[in-house]
Amino acid sequence: MRAILLIATCLLCAGCATAPPLDATGARVALHPYQIANEPDALGVDVLWGGVIVAVANRPRSTEVEVLAYPLDARQRPLLERPSEGRFIAVLPGFVEPLDYPEGRFLTLRGRLAGTRDGRVGGRPHAFPLVEVQAAHVWHRDFRTDGPRISIGIGIAR
Repeated sequence: MRAILLIATCLLCAGCATAPPLDATGARVALHPYQIANEPDALGVDVLWGGVIVAVANRPRSTEVEVLAYPLDARQRPLLERPSEGRFIAVLPGFVEPLDYPEGRFLTLRGRLAGTRDGRVGGRPHAFPLVEVQAAHVWHRDFRTDGPRISIGIGIAR
């Protein structure tokens, strides 16, 4: 009976665990967007980055999403309480509906570094790393409050 209870408890706990949304195998997670200008050998390197969506622009053959980068936690969620790590441009193939990547939402992606592009942020020159996106995950609005939600009581929930 104890063995059955132990197995059931383990299965219940495993069912509650959430895996990160993207496969990070082989991606350089310690390489940050602000370092790319000083990393000439970074071209073609796979990265796992995330942050807040700043802008979306559709181009003839791709969609570019400007992202203000933040470090990621173990579940690949952006850590907003930490300092930002610079900006980068995520390049998605083809047309992407801008409402699927709305400004102000958070994003985690895996992609390959494809160079840099000069631009401006607040009137100052900035080198934007370009990341060819292989996989992306847009977080829902309240992703920071995800976790076990246990409550005991009587009432009506909305």
